[in-house]
Amino acid sequence: TNMKLKNIILALTLCFSQLVLADDSKDLQNIIFKHDGLKADFSQTVTKADGSLVTKSSGDLALKRPDNFILNTTDPDEQVLFTKQNEVWYYDAFVNQVTIFSKNDLYTSPFLLLTSRDPKVWASYTIEKNGDTYTLTPSKKGEVNSLSLTVKNDTITSIKLKMKDGNINQYELSNQSYEVSDSVFNYQVPKDAQIDDERRSN
Repeated sequence: TNMKLKNIILALTLCFSQLVLADDSKDLQNIIFKHDGLKADFSQTVTKADGSLVTKSSGDLALKRPDNFILNTTDPDEQVLFTKQNEVWYYDAFVNQVTIFSKNDLYTSPFLLLTSRDPKVWASYTIEKNGDTYTLTPSKKGEVNSLSLTVKNDTITSIKLKMKDGNINQYELSNQSYEVSDSVFNYQVPKDAQIDDERRSN
C-alpha cells in the first residue's frame, strides 16, 4: 500500500529530534560535515526483534551537500531512492513505478539528515555516544524509534535503524570515499514508468 511504502521511505531516508547531549551532537556533526560528500557500498540486513532474518540486500549510496542523496539497491532487485530538487523519488524497477514525495515531508527521516546543517533538524534529536556509536532518538515517535551510527577513524562504518514494528535495519558500509561527482545523482527513471505522486495527497 502507499502508506506502507511511505513508511519504508521514511525509514530509509534519516530520523531526528531534541538535543540533550550537546557535546555528543557537536562531535557527530563535526564528523559528518568534515567532508562535503560521501560515497560507499552497502550491505543491508533486516531482522525481526527475535533476530530472525527478514531480508538482505546490497548496493551503493552517495550524498553531497547541500541536499543531494541517492541510495541505489542493486541486489536482489533494483530500487533507487534519490533527491530531485525539492522532491524525493523512489523507483522500483520490478514494477516499473516511481513514487514522488515532497522533501519537506521526509526531512525528519533517516539518510536526509546526513545532508542537513539545519539546527532545527538536529535539535529534534537526543544524541548519545557510547564507545564508537552515536545513538539518535527522535523526540517525535514515528516509524523509526532510534538511529545508531558507528564511526571509526572519523568514518561512518554502519547505520542501524530500530523500527516501530520491532524490526532492525542494519547497513554495513565499505569502500567509503569523499570525492563525489554531481553526475552520480542524475538518475534517469524510464519514460514508461508509472507515477505515484504522493505530493497531491498531502
